[in-house]
Amino acid sequence: MITFKALPKKGSIVIGLLVFVLDQLSKFWVLEHVGPGESMHVFPCLNFLLAYNPGVTFGLLRAYSNVHYILLVTGVCALACVVCRWWWKAENALQRYATAIILFGALGNLVDRLRFRAVVDFLDFHIFSSHWYTFNLADSAIVLGVGLLMLDSFYKPKNTFM
Repeated sequence: MITFKALPKKGSIVIGLLVFVLDQLSKFWVLEHVGPGESMHVFPCLNFLLAYNPGVTFGLLRAYSNVHYILLVTGVCALACVVCRWWWKAENALQRYATAIILFGALGNLVDRLRFRAVVDFLDFHIFSSHWYTFNLADSAIVLGVGLLMLDSFYKPKNTFM
């Protein structure tokens, strides 16, 4: 059985880099094969739908002006620094892996913001005519990382208050 302590610390960087590379390659492929607003049927419940999100989650806080854009990029950079410090100070391997995939997912979306002034989203999951918000692999990695951090919070020693 693999325990969280048995996972190598350097492996978290490898996993993070893998997240970043797969995210960027998937976006590159979609940008080459799907036009803006076009939909490519992949599976019965999945389409590739190229969309540019100038905001954050669910299109909130859209960068309508240069000032908004600079504030958004600065905020993402600041949060990436916080997550990087969290990675550095991680108490165990699960925290280190979780923060690494959050960090590299955020960096993948930051690259998009710097290139296109928006994040490239393309995964369009749906059931019949009900569609979820379009997202990308970096978004999925960030959500997975947050979920792993939540899981880690259940593994705290029972004799502590915090």
